[in-house]
Amino acid sequence: MKLSITRARIARLATTFVAALVAATLSAVADPSPSPAQADPLPSTFQWESTGELVRPQQTAPGRTLVSVKDPSVVNVDGQYHVYATTADTGGGWSLTYFGGFTDWSQAGSAPQTHLTTTAIGGGYRAAPQVFYFEPDDQWYLVYQTGLPSFSTIDHPGAPQTASPARNFMTSHGIADGTSSYIVDYWVTCDEVNCYLFFNNDKQQFYRAQTTVAEFPNGFGDVELFMQSSSNDLFEATNVYKVGDTDQYMLIVEAIGSDGARYFRSWTSNRLDANFGEWTPLAASESNPFARSNNVSFPGGAWTRDISHGEMVRTNPDQTMQIDPCDMEYLYQGRDPSSGGDYSQLPYRLGVLTHTNPTPDCGDEPPPSGDGGPLRGVGSGRCLDVPNQSTQNGTQVQIYDCWSGSNQQWTYTDAGELTVYSGSSRKCLDAEGAGTANGTLAIIWDCHGGSNQRWNLNANGSITNVQSGLCLDVSGYGTANGSLVHLWSCHGGTNQQWTHG
Repeated sequence: MKLSITRARIARLATTFVAALVAATLSAVADPSPSPAQADPLPSTFQWESTGELVRPQQTAPGRTLVSVKDPSVVNVDGQYHVYATTADTGGGWSLTYFGGFTDWSQAGSAPQTHLTTTAIGGGYRAAPQVFYFEPDDQWYLVYQTGLPSFSTIDHPGAPQTASPARNFMTSHGIADGTSSYIVDYWVTCDEVNCYLFFNNDKQQFYRAQTTVAEFPNGFGDVELFMQSSSNDLFEATNVYKVGDTDQYMLIVEAIGSDGARYFRSWTSNRLDANFGEWTPLAASESNPFARSNNVSFPGGAWTRDISHGEMVRTNPDQTMQIDPCDMEYLYQGRDPSSGGDYSQLPYRLGVLTHTNPTPDCGDEPPPSGDGGPLRGVGSGRCLDVPNQSTQNGTQVQIYDCWSGSNQQWTYTDAGELTVYSGSSRKCLDAEGAGTANGTLAIIWDCHGGSNQRWNLNANGSITNVQSGLCLDVSGYGTANGSLVHLWSCHGGTNQQWTHG
C-alpha cells in the first residue's frame, strides 16, 4: 500500500528542511555525541493557540454512559484526519473509540464515533491508543494498554471494524520492583534499525523496551529503566517524535505543575537509544514549558487549565513518528477547571493546539511594512481579492485568479494593518463587527486602528487577527474563484496559509 501525502506538503517539507538537514548532517559529522544542539526549526521557547472544546463523547456506546473522551492518537492520510481515543464511563470502565474521515478540525465533533467494543478488540480495559502505519510490513497498527502492552492490526485507520483481536507485545513487563499498581501509556517509535516501546508506572519510573524493525511486533524482551523522578515533574504520557527530515528526535513528557494542572516538558537527542541524561532539555520547566496554560492562548476563553495526554499531528503516519517542526499541531485532552472527583469521572474533552512562533528557518519572513502586493492562498494558488474592485464598507473578501488589479494589492503597515487601495479609497482588512467567533467575515472597512483591523503575518504562512487570534481562512477549503474568506480557529491547513508577492 502506498500512502498519499499532498504534493503541496511535500514541496513545503522539501523547502523547509534543506537548511536544517545540512546543519544536522554537519553536526553529526563534527560531533557524534548523543546530545547535539537543537535543530534550527525548533525554537527554545514555545507559544501555542488553542481551539475551544472540539470533541466530547457521543452516547452511542452499547450499554455504557460515557463521561469523557481522552488520550487521542491521530493520523492524517490523503488529507483526512483519523482519531482513536479512550472513553471512560460512569461505572469507571475504560475502552476505545474511533472518529475520522474529516478534513477540518471544526468537523471533528460531529464525526460519528465508532466504539471499539463492537469490534474484535472487544470490551474490558482498553485505553491510551496509538495508531501508525508500519511501512516495512505494509500494515496499520493500533497499540493500546490492557495492563500489558497490546496491539491490533487494521486494514486502514478509517476502517476500525477491521481491527484484529488484541495481542500482547510481551508476556510481562520485566520490571523487578513488583510494587507498581499500574503501568500505562505505551508508545512506539522506530528508527531504521530498531523499534522502541516507551511506558511508565505509577512511581514516576519510565521504561524502554527494544526490538528490531525486522522482528517487530515481536522481540520486545529487553526492558530498561529510561528515566525516573521523585516528583510529578515527570508523570506519564511519553511521546517521542522524529523532527522533520533532520536526524533529531524530540521527547515530550506530561508533568503535573505546582498549581496541580497538567503540562508538557520537552528534550531533544539525535539517538533514540540515548539514555535520558543524554537528552538535551529544550523547553523543560514550568516557566518555560513545551505546552502549558502559561504559553497557550485561548481566543474564545480558557476552557481548560490542563494541557494533557495527546499527540502531535504527524507529517508521515509511519513508524518513525515524524513531525513538521514548522507546522506543529497537538491534539490534546483538557477539562473544565471547576471539575473534580475520581479520575475516571473527570469530563475530559479534546482540543487542538497550533504552534504560533516557528523559527525564521521555517520559511519566508513576513513582508516588510509598506511593501504592497498580492496575498496568494497556498491551497488554491489564487489571490486575496475584493470582489468587483468594490470600495464599499462591509464587502467580504474572496479568492480569485491573480492579476495586477488594485483590489489584490495588499500593504502591511507599521501598525499591523493590511490595507488595499490608496488615497480616499484606502480600506483595511477587518474582522466584521469586531467578531471573535469562528465564521466572522473578513471584510474591508475604513481604517480606524482597532485591534480587529490588525494582523500578524506569521512565519508558518498563517495570518492571525490580533483581537481574536483566529486565522484568515478560505471557507470550506474552497479553491474556486469566488470562494469567500472568513476567520476560523487556526489548524495549519493550506486554506489558512498565504504567501506574499
